[in-house]
Amino acid sequence: MVRRKLAVVVAISVAFVPPARAFEVTLEVEAGESDRVETPVAAPITLPASPGPDVAVEVEGPGGKVPGQLVPGAERGSTLLVWLVSLKKGEKATCKARIEKGEGPPKGFAFQDEKGKQLDLSFDGRKVTRFMYEFNPDPKLRFPTSKPFTHVFDSKGERLITSPGGEPFPHHRGIFIGWNGTKLPDGKSYDFWHARAVWQRVEKPIATLAGPVLGRMAAEVNWELPDGKPAIVEERVITVYRQTKPELLLDFVSTLRSQVGEITLGGDPEHAGCQFRAHPDVNKLQAETKYVLPPDSKEGTKGTLDMPWASMAFRLGDQRFAVAHLNHPENPKGTVYSANRKYGRFGAFPKAVLKADQPLTFRYRYYVRETPEPLTVEEAQRLHDDFARPPRATAKQ
Repeated sequence: MVRRKLAVVVAISVAFVPPARAFEVTLEVEAGESDRVETPVAAPITLPASPGPDVAVEVEGPGGKVPGQLVPGAERGSTLLVWLVSLKKGEKATCKARIEKGEGPPKGFAFQDEKGKQLDLSFDGRKVTRFMYEFNPDPKLRFPTSKPFTHVFDSKGERLITSPGGEPFPHHRGIFIGWNGTKLPDGKSYDFWHARAVWQRVEKPIATLAGPVLGRMAAEVNWELPDGKPAIVEERVITVYRQTKPELLLDFVSTLRSQVGEITLGGDPEHAGCQFRAHPDVNKLQAETKYVLPPDSKEGTKGTLDMPWASMAFRLGDQRFAVAHLNHPENPKGTVYSANRKYGRFGAFPKAVLKADQPLTFRYRYYVRETPEPLTVEEAQRLHDDFARPPRATAKQ
């Protein structure tokens, strides 16, 4: 499992050269037990040509033609064809993919890096996310940059709807991860949630891959102790998928490796895990913040164990948004969905033991839509089904 994620990080900047003439692949897709609406699906394929810069991929299925994209597969040198599928529950479909030389780099997602500060992802010129990774080593100035996080833009790509920090909770920043009770083998515990005496720092250049179906970045993040040595090295992979409407579908995958022996990732539901924090202006409109949870769950700050998803609706100025936070079934059991705060913070708190020789991977998906109404239970459940049990796809070559 971990090797697969490493392969993504190592190969993420690789592009592909098509064969001299068009290359066609037949793809079989099964929807499974859920309706599928622009659901990401991938099939391993074998290319008859070596890697290089420009390629065009078109997938034709029952609903017409949609763009495809080639990305690195699980094994070094392998390739996945990724596209979006819309099918009814139980349906099967045959698609044809055409891969050929493109006219310049594929359009769609694009990254723009402000070196040492932030990495913006746009789709057809509209800003979608912003990864904040600036780090100031000066102890007096370090706290505002003490952990990297991901911002989300509104549907026009103009306004940030997530928090950059600020009072009364300056450690709340966009989409972020950490545990306030990070206990090391020597018995000492460190707080990588508030991150005042310790910090998370991006190490090495950030790798990126962008095309018509997805934009993906991979960053190595050192979780450093007061002496500057890393207790944990994290590989954070963030993937944003194309959607017809200006909606956000984002996968957050964090793989942690201990550098000091067995580490306990603990704390409490209010101050640990992977969380979403809306812009601080939501605090002024708390009465309009609403949460939608699975039918057998109860809203509350103490949380509910192992919920598949949670959803929040909030108002920011004259705009209204709905956010779903989706929990992958392979994440540690005993995860608490908690902190359903009216000011706009919620997320998942898993307790886990990070062993010296056994990395841990945490997977979450976020869905964000600008809408006057909260997501329904049925919508949130469908999104979770896409994440937990994606459509099955195979290639016949």
